[in-house]
Amino acid sequence: MHYTENDTKERMRREVVILSDDNASHQSQERGKREESFDEGEHGEEQDEEQESNAPWLVITTGKILTEGSLPYHRYFIAIAVMCFFSIFLTFMSLNADREYRQRERYATVLHERSVLKEEERYSLSSKSAVISRLKRHNIELIELSKDSRIIEK
Repeated sequence: MHYTENDTKERMRREVVILSDDNASHQSQERGKREESFDEGEHGEEQDEEQESNAPWLVITTGKILTEGSLPYHRYFIAIAVMCFFSIFLTFMSLNADREYRQRERYATVLHERSVLKEEERYSLSSKSAVISRLKRHNIELIELSKDSRIIEK
């Protein structure tokens, strides 16, 4: 089958007409939709404002995490939530560390006081006067060594 130039032109005209009819029908449908949405928009603005104000509660209560309009903002909300959680976590960790530090500081002061008391007790038991008094109770005389008998000099 061999098409002539006239046949080809006629065929192209038909296709252009078909395409233009399809485009026209699509455009008229879109215009109709826009007009309907505009009419609904005048009446539905109050409903939209109510829905926008309830949007966070709707997300929380319905479990619907991502909505079409708020998709770009969720990254920021998640980042803010993570920062808040991290801040609260650090606050409680620092409070806990401070409490433990104070507790250990008190324990260290108690240990220091005990060591001072033990030193005083040890000194009172081992002082020269205490040793002499104990020896006298047992009737033992303390004899001091002469300075010449010492091996190590002061």
